[in-house]
Amino acid sequence: MNTSTSGIAGNSTPAMVKHDPGAPALVVTGRDTIAIRAGTRFGDAVFDDEAPVASSLALQPGADYVVVVRDGSAVAEMLTGKPDLDDPTVLGGFHFAPGGDATARAGGDDTPAINPYSVWDIAFRPACADPRGMVLVDTTRAPFWADIYLLGVNHLTDGTSKFGVEIADGNSPPQNLAGGNYSKLDYETAAAVMKHHGKGLLSIDEFFAAAFGVTERTSRDDDPKTTQLDTVRTSRFGLMQATGNLWVWGHDGDPDTPRPSFFGGSWWNDGNAGSRRAHVGVWPFYSNEYLGARGRSDHLQLA
Repeated sequence: MNTSTSGIAGNSTPAMVKHDPGAPALVVTGRDTIAIRAGTRFGDAVFDDEAPVASSLALQPGADYVVVVRDGSAVAEMLTGKPDLDDPTVLGGFHFAPGGDATARAGGDDTPAINPYSVWDIAFRPACADPRGMVLVDTTRAPFWADIYLLGVNHLTDGTSKFGVEIADGNSPPQNLAGGNYSKLDYETAAAVMKHHGKGLLSIDEFFAAAFGVTERTSRDDDPKTTQLDTVRTSRFGLMQATGNLWVWGHDGDPDTPRPSFFGGSWWNDGNAGSRRAHVGVWPFYSNEYLGARGRSDHLQLA
């Protein structure tokens, strides 16, 4: 049996032992059900068999949840802020999306579901401090985590990926780290916001991978204004409004001097928007109403 034991230095998180270190300790068992994988040990709790995670209330579409283990029982609790990864009861978490992921190249559906790519645990998660609203994009290259939603204006309280909030763009710039709001959403601003959250901007290859599965060459009819479900342009990994809503800031992937770039197309790009749509090497001071941002994080897998 392969095992992975994680005791994170400098915090109070109990040791975790998993049968498969390359997978989270949680497994999705239905659209609104999740369980702890068989063969998981978390502190004093031992789960020899798959153990359903209870929830006191029905899951809310667009919400993030943390799974806590107390007295040997696992319960899902809605997050109202960033999870405390030092809390010894926190095992992991997940996102309950307002719709399902794409299964081909025609977008997703409008039935709320736990996004299986959003599932994380304390030893298998984004490297950033806040795993809310993110999905693991496991490609043939290095896996990474991407924000499900476009950056919102109030990121200092909401994080960079939240359902049902005002989208940050050139007309509605994000909160300034020094107070107030930025005057624009150019490349420098987008990069600074993501860096504050321990994240970065997507490279061109990462965007292509994360946005795959949308209905290509389609866009909305108007400015979306808020982060929301757009089934036609949901990706395989569950990115919402992945294309045809707002262009997103990114870069060309050069390891030394990455060039600012735009990806995905906006609501006025019908016929051109899609997962392969990109402007590579654009002026970094661009800022307008159809240009937003989406964050990414490295994958952290403790052994």
